[in-house]
Amino acid sequence: MTAVEASAAKTNGRRLTPLNRPRRIIIDTNDDGAPAAVRLANGRFSVESIVESWRIDDEWWREKTISRLYRRVLLEDGRVVDVYEDLVSGKWWRQAY
Repeated sequence: MTAVEASAAKTNGRRLTPLNRPRRIIIDTNDDGAPAAVRLANGRFSVESIVESWRIDDEWWREKTISRLYRRVLLEDGRVVDVYEDLVSGKWWRQAY
């Protein structure tokens, strides 16, 4: 039988940083609240289409609940970007995977 080490990673005193942390983003929306344009560091890009959308509602029992409407959008330059609207705060975020 092989011994299993504790699941907490040893960091040698260094702090761990999460990968793919969502970043605030500015989204221009159309009349029904869907993304019409995404503002990235290198400019403003129109949304050609919404490829996919899904909603996550989680941790409803906590004081700070999670309620997000995700959209995978195709931009005018051909890039596909995942964004979500935090339905609690109304802010938009970009999620990189």
